[in-house]
Formats: sequence, structure tokens, C-alpha cells
Amino acid sequence: MAVVNIKDHGTTHTAIPGTFLVGQDTGGTGGKFALEDAMTAVGLRIQYAQIVCFNATTDCETGDGAADVGYFHVPAGFNGMDLVEVHAECITAGTTGTMDIQIANVTQAADMLTTKITIDSAETGSDTAAAAAVIDAANDDVATNDLLRIDIDAVHTTAAKGLWVTLGFQVP
Repeated sequence: MAVVNIKDHGTTHTAIPGTFLVGQDTGGTGGKFALEDAMTAVGLRIQYAQIVCFNATTDCETGDGAADVGYFHVPAGFNGMDLVEVHAECITAGTTGTMDIQIANVTQAADMLTTKITIDSAETGSDTAAAAAVIDAANDDVATNDLLRIDIDAVHTTAAKGLWVTLGFQVP
């Protein structure tokens, strides 16, 4: 089983499929991830949630909820925030076609993207996709206890392996 490790001032945090790594930029010092310290220094106030949908050796497949582990429960600290950033990353690139990923707010019965996240053939991340994901401004807000779901609407002919989806939220 693949894991993701993040160092937080000497402590290792581990995520396995179906778990979340949540970072919070509190604007203070101590107890935060180094990445957040850097974000604070440049004035960003984005909170991130990373959803581990498929472990590193598992073929990605289509489905709502990405193999029953692609869900995120919105905590009270994210209440009233807007989705402002999305990214998807796989460990092994798929080939032929694209992987298409939608973020669904199950509670509000709305898709959060007007243009889905895509990972192109032979690539591992959505940052190099031919078509950038577009967040739907009419459906970008979240509230405490909303349930978000990662929907995989298409996969490559030879499926990619492993999938992490990162969501960034910010106070409007």
C-alpha cells in the first residue's frame, strides 16, 4: 500500500487511500507545515485538502466517489469558503485519451467545475493539461458538513495508477 509522508516540525504524517491530508494556514508560527509557512510569507490564505483516491499501484477507474474513497467531509473551519484551486496527480501516467475528474458537492447537488480536471495521455498531472479545469463560480462555496465527492468520468485506455486530488479553499 502506498503512503504519503509530510514532515511537520519533526513529526511524520502518513496518508493511505481513503484518508485526507488537510493543511491550514493560520497566519501564525509553529505547528504548521513548512509549505504553509512559505504561503504565509507571500500573503496567501488558502486551506488545502488532499484526497487519496487510488493508491500508487492501483489502476484508476471510472465511478462516482472514486472507488468509494473519494469523499471529503467539509469541516467547520472551511465554512463559507470558496473552492479556488484544483489539481490532480497520478503516480504512473495512463496512455491514450484523458482522465476526466469532476468535483461534486453531494449536499448541494451541484458539480463544482464547469470544465473538468483532466490528465492527458502520458502525463501524470493536471497542471500540464491541454484544457485547464474551470471552477463554477455559482457552485464554488462550501458549508460545514457538506460532502464533496470525486467523480472519475473517464480514464485513459491504459489506465493511470494512483490518484491524488488536491482542493484549495479560500474565504471570499
